[in-house]
Amino acid sequence: MYCIKYIELAFHISSFYFYNNNYLKLMQDADIRKLLHPYLERKNRKYKDTIIVDELDLCSGLSRIDIAVINGIIHGYEIKSEEDTLNRLPNQISYYNKSLEKITIATNKSHIKKIDKFVPEWWGLILITDKDKQKRIIELRQARTNPLLNNLSLLQILWKNELISVSNKYNIKISCQSNKRKLRESIANCLDTSILSQEVRTALKSRQNWRS
Repeated sequence: MYCIKYIELAFHISSFYFYNNNYLKLMQDADIRKLLHPYLERKNRKYKDTIIVDELDLCSGLSRIDIAVINGIIHGYEIKSEEDTLNRLPNQISYYNKSLEKITIATNKSHIKKIDKFVPEWWGLILITDKDKQKRIIELRQARTNPLLNNLSLLQILWKNELISVSNKYNIKISCQSNKRKLRESIANCLDTSILSQEVRTALKSRQNWRS
């Protein structure tokens, strides 16, 4: 009899942990990314030249934006899941403000209040909810044009061959020994931000091997 009760108790305990481990499972980066991709495809389907890129390098590889949507602008989407801390966010804000034309951060209820107070007011805010096993995307604030875009940082997105193509297109004199830093400086001194942004977007849309 005691043996039977012990077995029943063990069953109930294991069932309790199985249920709660599933119920309390934290939403991960991959879960949010899986939601965002189709959402962003629908949101940008009227722009036929749109490309969506995961993990776009910024500032010569010092940072990466989780998802970049590239059409008439470069719009970066940063993901902060329940498993993430916000420790890297101050540096990320600095890098993203230099490099991206618009920025949106997607997160959940555990982070939303802190993030709302922390990020610039022109950043967009997306809330990811998970209620009754139904995940939803709620756009709390639309992103506005980033006023801090930096020409040199924008050009740091490009590879050397892409920088050379831009300099050739606008007849910018460069040395054959010029490194990427000198190339960027020469181009930034000759072209304004609107032209630079257009050339960076064009180069990214034409890029073939993204991890070269």
